[in-house]
Amino acid sequence: MTKFHLAMLIFLVTTYSNAQDLKSEIGVITGMTSMQTDYGERAHFGSSYANVGFGIGGVYYLSFDNFRKRWNDKTTYLKEHIRLRVELSYIQANLIHRGRYTRGNTNFTKLYNAMKGKAQIFNYGLQFEYTLHDMSNQKRVNPYISVGFLGNKNTPKLESSLGDINTNPYLIPSVYNNGIYLKSNSSTAIILGIGTRINPKDKNKKTSFLIDFRWQRFNSDKIEGLTPKINANKYNDWLLFISIGYTFNIN
Repeated sequence: MTKFHLAMLIFLVTTYSNAQDLKSEIGVITGMTSMQTDYGERAHFGSSYANVGFGIGGVYYLSFDNFRKRWNDKTTYLKEHIRLRVELSYIQANLIHRGRYTRGNTNFTKLYNAMKGKAQIFNYGLQFEYTLHDMSNQKRVNPYISVGFLGNKNTPKLESSLGDINTNPYLIPSVYNNGIYLKSNSSTAIILGIGTRINPKDKNKKTSFLIDFRWQRFNSDKIEGLTPKINANKYNDWLLFISIGYTFNIN
């Protein structure tokens, strides 16, 4: 167990033990993701944003509404605007090469066009959301910004439509020699996001809808299984995740 995983476990146990003092919500999210990896050509729009996939997950929100009641409405600004989000999610994306290396009919381009990958990522971690409006006012639309940290369990896959790469490694372009890592591995990621919560007109209802857009940068370059030692491979993998969600207040 890494230090990050241990810290997350301690936080979740401590938070759960004090949950009677917090407002709790559970929910689901689903959406589309766009991955930026070592597939494709750097600075090429299709390579950067056309490798799309999907994501689905469960979320658990904690806010400080019950503290407000205990302290007779004497609360700080942050407690009126900060919400914590615990997330467990799964993201999957099919990956292919795009750009100039795939154009033409040479043996070189045939290898690139036949190369297909898949990223499979389990996320678990914590985000802090800062809402534009005081949560107690129950505004119909309440935008927010978020920052957080996730642990990731990742299992990449790679194949070629020309044959079995395990028995014939020459089916993969030579630039990836000694640059393929297809074992399951763990990493962490930082999240920056924006979104909005849409609350019901009837303030007595306990449901809300979410629209969320986030950037997730991994501290690893092995998410898609490619780690070529070339100048174009300068950065770790990252993704964009656009999702909608539904939450229910369980207090």
